[in-house]
Amino acid sequence: MSTTDRYGLPLSTSSAVAAEHYQAGMDRLLAYGYGADQSFAAAVTADGEFALAHAGAALVALFQGDGAAAKASVERARGLIGGATRRERQHVEALAAVAGGEAARGLALIEEHVREFPRDALLVHQAGSTIGLGGRIDREELRAAFVERLAPAYGDDWWYQSALAFTYHEIGRYDESRRLSERSLAQYPGNANASHNIAHICYETVDNEGGIAMLTDWLDDYDRRAPFYCHLAWHLALFELQCGRPARAFAIHERDIATSANARLAMIDGSALLWRFELDGVTVGPLPWRPLADLAARVTRPGFIFGDIHAALAYASVGDDRALSALIDGLRALDAKGHPIAGTVALPLVRGVAAFVAGDYAGALASFESVDGQIHRVGGSHAQWELFEETMVVCHLRLGRPDDATRLLRRRLATRPSPRDLAWVSQAGSAAPRAAPRQP
Repeated sequence: MSTTDRYGLPLSTSSAVAAEHYQAGMDRLLAYGYGADQSFAAAVTADGEFALAHAGAALVALFQGDGAAAKASVERARGLIGGATRRERQHVEALAAVAGGEAARGLALIEEHVREFPRDALLVHQAGSTIGLGGRIDREELRAAFVERLAPAYGDDWWYQSALAFTYHEIGRYDESRRLSERSLAQYPGNANASHNIAHICYETVDNEGGIAMLTDWLDDYDRRAPFYCHLAWHLALFELQCGRPARAFAIHERDIATSANARLAMIDGSALLWRFELDGVTVGPLPWRPLADLAARVTRPGFIFGDIHAALAYASVGDDRALSALIDGLRALDAKGHPIAGTVALPLVRGVAAFVAGDYAGALASFESVDGQIHRVGGSHAQWELFEETMVVCHLRLGRPDDATRLLRRRLATRPSPRDLAWVSQAGSAAPRAAPRQP
């Protein structure tokens, strides 16, 4: 029996039921909706030899930070791929490289694959993430160009519109990103990718109250068990922080982030939020760092640099020197193997975090400033990696260097008049610089 997915690509299964569940899994994964894992599992139940159903399960596991489950699923897919189409075989092999920690090779395989099969949406979706975490200094422009050139293959497809929109807001094309995201939501209202794009646009254009209103309304109809609920809640908490309401932001953490079933995002987003509480000096009660450090031990994996730098926030904050040392050793080992940023960018950030928590603000600044202008290479969005710039601002202030803090803040304010940055400018303006130590 010959059947195809929604993008017209043949599926090697004799079960119409398996194909139907696989397509549901595809849509849910592309939209970050709830139940993609269940859909792929149902496809496997209907046809245990359907290789792409196992590959779909691997993609879900990768997103949730479960590397062991991802490898197990992709190995099952590889064992079943012999009778499948060449497209499906290449799909599985590219995914196997990504799941095995070979991000650069996996991306190269995907790029070659989509030249022939541009509508293999799950791999295009994965490539966007892989490019974003690949350490390239031009990663935002590279990702936009990669997705943009596929436009003729997708037309007005709801998923593609949101994928392209994400690349646009990261390079400052906010109006185009919003237009594409709204078009996507009009076709598929449950697309969390599109609502996520609009949250970013609101953040970058300082429409904090608009972002709160949009997300609050949209999340009412989004399943709390969905894998992206945690991250959208984090955006909502950031808006509340920008509006000067840390208690509301902390309540969001406790209700929606700390309780998330997506352990990887709970660790990353939770650490990024609690660190901002530390930077702002707000009092919302004891900060729950210990659960985040425990999560970090579960979800970090070699080569996932973006996860490593957030794990460092948690390890340093609970004083877990052993875990921090192991993380540093892992980055050194990757560097020795030729990883592009493990030693050159990530390691200084991790050392800077450790120094900051220890109260060595000069040492922290030395580490952070050594990679100033390269921090974005660790991956994630601007709203995520700018956390380290904010830490540099606070280091300057705590060292009694208001002029240096103001120079950095003016650079940041040139792109976005953030209320938190403006508050720091005011703080710097009212602070007297400390005298330099007298030389003997």
